[in-house]
Amino acid sequence: MQSIFNPIEDAKALKLAITKPKNMAKLIQIVAHRSNNQRQQILASYYDTFKMPLTDDLKKELSGNFREAVIALFNTPVEYDCYQLRKAMKGLGTNEDTIIEILATRSNERIKEIIQLYNQIYKRDLLRDIESDTSGFFREILKKLLEASRSNNPYPDESESEKCAKELFNSTKAKKEDLQNTFIYIFTKKSREELVSISKIYFTWYSKTLLQVVEELFSGDSKRVLKAIIYALLSPSEYFAYRINKAVKGLGTNDTILIRVLVSRDEIDIERIKRYYKQLYKIDLYKAIEKDTSGDYKNLLLELIGN
Repeated sequence: MQSIFNPIEDAKALKLAITKPKNMAKLIQIVAHRSNNQRQQILASYYDTFKMPLTDDLKKELSGNFREAVIALFNTPVEYDCYQLRKAMKGLGTNEDTIIEILATRSNERIKEIIQLYNQIYKRDLLRDIESDTSGFFREILKKLLEASRSNNPYPDESESEKCAKELFNSTKAKKEDLQNTFIYIFTKKSREELVSISKIYFTWYSKTLLQVVEELFSGDSKRVLKAIIYALLSPSEYFAYRINKAVKGLGTNDTILIRVLVSRDEIDIERIKRYYKQLYKIDLYKAIEKDTSGDYKNLLLELIGN
């Protein structure tokens, strides 16, 4: 029988767990088996009890990817998105991969929350940061995504879907500017259900999926963000299974991607991601992560996803 959640007791247990001799198994059991809302209550209780932010103590007592993953779990989802976006654009160079994953997959409401909190935390305008760190067609897509004006219509109108499919096809034969404008509008303004409808009609009429068209006509970051939008709207769990595989395949592990996906999808669709992962890559997600990580970091991630 599962014990009743008590944030004060959890806060005390975490304090003991990070005090020598450390008990990382206990810390993992608490952190991995609480919801984000419960973790926020633990943060408050910890501060009330010990007059010290829990995250400060965690930063001091933990290290490496384990520390990064634990602290990520104590962020609210919106805080974590803001942190990741700022990290992606801070200093020299830009991590377009992070920007694409976040802005192409979040809802209108979530993007609006991100914009507001980003300004509160960093005293910066997210749109201006995106504009200064990106360029060209890629920048224009991101700016439209930041408008957070995608339709929420769950009932697509067939004649409108046919019109959009025809516009997309005609734009592939037109000049570059028309092509880009048409794809930006449809990919950033249409609801999931509308895009599904458009996609089906396009395939019926022209014998190509929208994914194939994007693959053929676009390149670089522009192609990646358009593909991410398609995947995120039509099959989000499949998209995040792909992201995890990208993080663990080949030599080395991209722990930034791995942590971000597992933390951000923790209470949304981990079970569906696991099913897609097995279907696509013929290996259990649990085994893939077990093989590619180690120590307390590995134990935390495995506890998060469950066997």
